[in-house]
Amino acid sequence: MKKFGVFLCLIFIVNLSASAQQFYRFKADVSIKDKLATGSYRLTMGQVYYDKIYKKIVYKLKFPNKETIVVQDTTMFVINDKNIITNSNHTFLIPEFTAFHLALTGKLSDYGLKPKSNEKSIYKIGKVEKTEKGILTTWVPAEDAFKKTFGNIKMLNVNKRLDAMIFYNPAGKIISQQYFKKYINNKGVEFPTEITMISLNEKGEKNIQLTTYKNVVIDQNTEDEIYRYKLPLTKSVRSKK
Repeated sequence: MKKFGVFLCLIFIVNLSASAQQFYRFKADVSIKDKLATGSYRLTMGQVYYDKIYKKIVYKLKFPNKETIVVQDTTMFVINDKNIITNSNHTFLIPEFTAFHLALTGKLSDYGLKPKSNEKSIYKIGKVEKTEKGILTTWVPAEDAFKKTFGNIKMLNVNKRLDAMIFYNPAGKIISQQYFKKYINNKGVEFPTEITMISLNEKGEKNIQLTTYKNVVIDQNTEDEIYRYKLPLTKSVRSKK
């Protein structure tokens, strides 16, 4: 009985440490297929790296051009194969609200909308419905002041996994949709290897982006120079404008 009690204690400790484990790095082969409203198509292929400590997304692309794209804070930098910054632009892609960061922190199921205790949030739960497909949650702006800028968000969870999201503008018009499919579990990290984003412009025309991930690696302990990528000092004339 004494040995059995020790065995149960060990199981408890292992489970506790596993649940408390903090994941911090994500790497995968990535393929991005865009179908633009103009009717044209675009394909981008390479690898993506993310370290939640540095909050820096690094794309090492090989097609259609060999280049590096770094997203840091709210700026996206494009670096060519000669280590020269060829372009830098403001971006709405925020590292903390990407599938990489949310999956590593275990917050992908609610897209990070659920606030921590004593933390002010832009959104709150307005309605929860049980449907044939799963649990449908409607998130609404937490305060009247936010309603002027933010619209509702509808979120579908299937088997406790985020499956789909619909974003609305303050007037109630759909502006984008996202679908999260083909989940894998890597070292305890739940991640969708197929993400489709449909965005609508003011005319109602659709831009469709399908992103596929393969060979996902969690907590890689090599290639530090990429995860911590240092931006080059040299910029092209174009990027200085």
